Amino acid sequence: MKTSTSHTFPGVVRRTRKKRRNVVTVHLASRVFWLEAHEITHMQGDGNYTFVYTTQGKRYLISKTMKTLLQMLDAGFLRVHKSYTVNPDHVVSRLESDRLLLSSGLQIPIARRRVRETEQSLAIEYLGAG
Repeated sequence: MKTSTSHTFPGVVRRTRKKRRNVVTVHLASRVFWLEAHEITHMQGDGNYTFVYTTQGKRYLISKTMKTLLQMLDAGFLRVHKSYTVNPDHVVSRLESDRLLLSSGLQIPIARRRVRETEQSLAIEYLGAG
């Protein structure tokens, strides 16, 4: 006698989770909420943890690497330093050759090896050059 493990049950609805794009899940105490990419001004990596900063001036600690968060977001963030990633929508100007000024007033350092890449990305994004 053969048994089959693939039975269909009428009336049972299979629920599938929609994978959210451009959203980061934040667990805070007993609450869970989502941060959308446009709310994030920048991220600061610290080993296997990342601090996510928002337009409301809040900072959230997420137990994922910055690389993992960038893959989850897929929203055009710029990696300007080993420890910093910025949302280009919140970049106000470039100060000197090694700093960016964000809409929050914070200055983010640019790594020497990423200056040219950052300059080109911002030029394409805002000036339509490229």
